[in-house]
Amino acid sequence: MRIEDMSIDQLLELNQTICRRIDELRDQENLQALSQLRVGLKVTFEGREGPVLGIVTKINRKSVIVLGDDGRKQYKVSPELLRPLRDVK
Repeated sequence: MRIEDMSIDQLLELNQTICRRIDELRDQENLQALSQLRVGLKVTFEGREGPVLGIVTKINRKSVIVLGDDGRKQYKVSPELLRPLRDVK
């Protein structure tokens, strides 16, 4: 069936199906990213002013609280945006 031949009701149903699938995929990505994190882990992410370094202080279902490396600013970040840092020895 061509999209041009679909009724409004059919298009709305298709839209709901697509939105549900997008939500499922995002939830999977979120869970995968969360499984890589733990409190105390050093991470980096791209902030508004550039790269931010920090430490994970709290892990929620859909967000992670990161304390900036300056110890003063906290960030609420989506887990899939965080990249763990490896210790250099």
